Amino acid sequence: MIKVPEISIIIPVYNRTTLLSETLDSIIAQTFTSWECILVDDVSEDTSFEVMELYAKKDSRFKAHKRPVHLKKGANACRNYGFLKSSGRYIKWFDSDDIMLPKHLEISYNAIITQSLDFVVTDTVNFSHENGMLLGKPYEFERNMAIISSMNFAQNKMGWITDDFLGTRQIVENVKFNELIITDGDEYNFFVKLLKQPFKGRLLEDVLTHRRVHSNSLTKMNDESSNLFLAKIASIKYLTAQDLVVYKDKELIQWFLSGYMRNSYELAISKQKVPFKNHAFKLICKYFAIFNGFVFLQALFMARYFNRGYNIMKYARS
Repeated sequence: MIKVPEISIIIPVYNRTTLLSETLDSIIAQTFTSWECILVDDVSEDTSFEVMELYAKKDSRFKAHKRPVHLKKGANACRNYGFLKSSGRYIKWFDSDDIMLPKHLEISYNAIITQSLDFVVTDTVNFSHENGMLLGKPYEFERNMAIISSMNFAQNKMGWITDDFLGTRQIVENVKFNELIITDGDEYNFFVKLLKQPFKGRLLEDVLTHRRVHSNSLTKMNDESSNLFLAKIASIKYLTAQDLVVYKDKELIQWFLSGYMRNSYELAISKQKVPFKNHAFKLICKYFAIFNGFVFLQALFMARYFNRGYNIMKYARS
């Protein structure tokens, strides 16, 4: 009889030959041992899949998969596919270049079991890829005072990365990672949706992950004035608003659409393409008013061709 593991760790992998072993070794070193690790290669151009196969041969708890070619490229498609291949009662998302500290699974599992929770969220510290120096936390807030809610998560009053989360299979099985989001914002979108369900969750104080940060990624993350950044944020806000339609939360949908319109105006002023403009127009008409939708389009036209329209856009968002 095959024993089903308690925890399924799901990791998307792309071009991680030089870093993957350190991550997988940190999983092997866990004090909690009832786990499986579902590795999904996103058609890497290096030898990442060979590394995955090597670990699967050494330890049967590792499962090496390739993303099926009919699925959209990206970490989110790999995470969704990995979930389908998993069997554990609890789900742990993790990234292929981060380090899981030895008691990560033990502490998370014990908390979720003893307190009958749907999920727990631990804490993370960034570290420099170049010199290993600890750099601080990706999210700084009063964890013991934070109220876990979809709106608070959306407004960045609290937050966590995918590595921090351990949840029951039931709490995650009806929520998918949006495969249209290729880079930044994937976990943000996922957890905003997950928190729309009834849940019992807890934030733990324990730092149980070291998150690898590359110097060039810091520059990109902090360049909030770049058009690329604005386009990404606008896309995430529209896609999250669209995903929230099934939950019928008008206030939250309007909040995301309002942010989308603001970012879209800034793109139009810079003569840049506005992502999902036509789709967003329909959603704005539905969740604000038809009049607001047309005012939104007028503001974009004024911004692009006359460098005006800010007050018009403010009116569209009201």
